[in-house]
Amino acid sequence: MFKSFLRAMSVSMLIIGTMIGAGFASGKEVVSFFGDVPNVFIALIAGGLVFACSVLFLFVGRRVKKTDIGEVNGAVFGKLRPFADVFMLFNSMTVLGAMLAGTDSLAAEFIDIRPLASIVLGLLCAVTAVKGLSGVIKANAVLVPVMIVFLCACSICAMEFPFRPQSSNISVYSIVLYVSMNMILGGGVLTTVHKLSPREIILAAAVAATVIAALLLCIMGALQSCSAAHADMPILLIALKSGRAMYFVCMPVIAASIFTTALSAFKSVYDYVSVFFKHKITAAGIVLVGGLIVGAFGFSNVVGTLYPIIGIIGLLYLACNCWFLIRTRVKRRVKSKAKRVKSKLKRQSM
Repeated sequence: MFKSFLRAMSVSMLIIGTMIGAGFASGKEVVSFFGDVPNVFIALIAGGLVFACSVLFLFVGRRVKKTDIGEVNGAVFGKLRPFADVFMLFNSMTVLGAMLAGTDSLAAEFIDIRPLASIVLGLLCAVTAVKGLSGVIKANAVLVPVMIVFLCACSICAMEFPFRPQSSNISVYSIVLYVSMNMILGGGVLTTVHKLSPREIILAAAVAATVIAALLLCIMGALQSCSAAHADMPILLIALKSGRAMYFVCMPVIAASIFTTALSAFKSVYDYVSVFFKHKITAAGIVLVGGLIVGAFGFSNVVGTLYPIIGIIGLLYLACNCWFLIRTRVKRRVKSKAKRVKSKLKRQSM
């Protein structure tokens, strides 16, 4: 029972770690999708959608039972797999580039050493990704709880109490697009997780959705109390409001969040590239170079321009995964019914 709980929690940390990247933890994604003063109630809707998407991808992984995203796309999309592969590669490479660019932006708070900071992060991702999915899960299990605590503390300390949430407009389209964009990267990893029971899947998804909703509530609340939306990384200005100590604590927390998301993105691209380049170091090197090229466009440019495109195409990707579950479920029922009828007829003939 305890092992089952630990499995579910490790996967929930994987979901959270995939979502809390440079864009999320820095607050830049929230501003890009929901405006300078976002409505805090958006977080509740987003949490529900995160739960649904997590359950979807984990059940797809449980049914397909494949070890990498390319094989999963083959099972889900059939002859259309090349289109799905291209999209997932574009998505993962975009996110990886954004995380590497975010690393350089974070390091520039002290000293501009571009692209040395992003190269170091990329090398760490390469070493961990080469070890496989277990390495990714272990890294998230260690880092994500620390990130959650400090991001909540940083945001809450910056809020003005008594807190009065502002009733800005809620765009359902923006929320759906935001969750779609975030969960597509998670899908590249979650669909390769196939050892969870249905109960463990529900628990992992519920914990991840609750934590994501709580973090969004905190960040959005802090943005309503601070004029930080214009910054490249708003959360740093939010942290600075609570003092220099919180500011310096926030730096490694954002760095950890960048690493967990970059790691998931790196792993997804690495799985594709390693099919063509069997030498692990060569495959990892190609992924790193590609990520650095995308990251050269700058953190704000990648998040503001390419992330919404991923969200739009991601809606179709989500729909196809949902249809796959429905289609295979119907086929199983038909086969099961046919077997029962055949067995009944055989008994009657005897």
